[in-house]
Amino acid sequence: MSTAIHLTASVGRLSFGLGAVACSLARAELRQGWDTRLWCLDRMADVSAQPESQGFPLERVRTFGRVGPKAWGWSYRLQAAASSLENAKDCIIHQHGIWTGVSAVTRSWRTQRRGVSIIAPHGSLSPWALRSSRWKKALATAAYEGSNLRHASCLHALSQVEAQEFRDWGLESPIAVVPNGISIEWLRSAGDAQRFRNAFAVHADARILLFLSRITPKKGLPLLIESVRANGKAFSGWLLLIAGVDEFGHQRDLEALVDQYGLRDSVRFIGPLYGDTKRDAFSTADAFVLPSHSEGWPMVVLEALGAGVPVFTTTAIPFPELLEHRAGWIVEPSLDSIGASLPDLLLRSSAELREMGTRGRALVTSRLTWDAAATQLSAVYLWLLGRGLQPDCVTI
Repeated sequence: MSTAIHLTASVGRLSFGLGAVACSLARAELRQGWDTRLWCLDRMADVSAQPESQGFPLERVRTFGRVGPKAWGWSYRLQAAASSLENAKDCIIHQHGIWTGVSAVTRSWRTQRRGVSIIAPHGSLSPWALRSSRWKKALATAAYEGSNLRHASCLHALSQVEAQEFRDWGLESPIAVVPNGISIEWLRSAGDAQRFRNAFAVHADARILLFLSRITPKKGLPLLIESVRANGKAFSGWLLLIAGVDEFGHQRDLEALVDQYGLRDSVRFIGPLYGDTKRDAFSTADAFVLPSHSEGWPMVVLEALGAGVPVFTTTAIPFPELLEHRAGWIVEPSLDSIGASLPDLLLRSSAELREMGTRGRALVTSRLTWDAAATQLSAVYLWLLGRGLQPDCVTI
């Protein structure tokens, strides 16, 4: 049995989606016969909630102690474990996320052990992402990341747009374009809207526009709040719920903006949501909004569609099918574009929005499940191991 090790700095709740992706993909590949493992730098106490929620067996998770600041992601124990892996010719390291010390481990695996590596940057090579902490990324590129990416057996892009970003960065390795998926369990689940409204004191008649992601500058929330202010009449009867973990104190700035515009009755911050409460939030929402400047392939968009909720988002998310299936809106991440397009959502009837959500759910159910992603990546793995033909999802 061939081994696929999914390697990432974190899989806990503060992994902001990468952990859920790694767990879900590893679980789907396990069902398809791979000996999948999950390696990370969390403490087991921190990691346990995430794999359990994704159904990945905890006995297949291995944690390693960090050295130095958490953001660096350095671990000598992880390096030693990768160096001592047996049967390198029948093992793949699939790395999720870049710019941490785990990349140095993957680089050593590839250059010293001649092992197979596939690297998924998850949006970290987009122009917007590269502008953030530019000097730190320049140092990381020189120290280990540039070599790691250039020596990868294959790169894993979530869209054709991201694949082009790899080429623009100068990478020449083969690229497998395989988007993230949604679990069958999520598609079969049903939240409790009334329970959510009771828990957060949301009025029964309020129409809900839900944001659920990190509260961080790249998510474009100032643009959204400005657009709510500009469309005050159309927003009557609506409530924008902003849920997520605060990064860099950004929520404080947003709350000041809400107060400045007198929007306290229209915009509420409700903190991070997990488990059943998160699912309840989607069951309550009339529409979901993600006004980002930069993204890879955000899980939260698939979760919204899987819950039958239409999505209002930006061109930062490479998902033309959303428009093709009339399941939402894709606009430029600018004040003019968001402000001009938002009324088209706000003035639609509940029945119209439900119809859009139904089309979105059908879209992800037919094309974007984790089983479908695992099938494609299994073919990529076998090709990289010399046991299969080049899959159609791979470009050289």
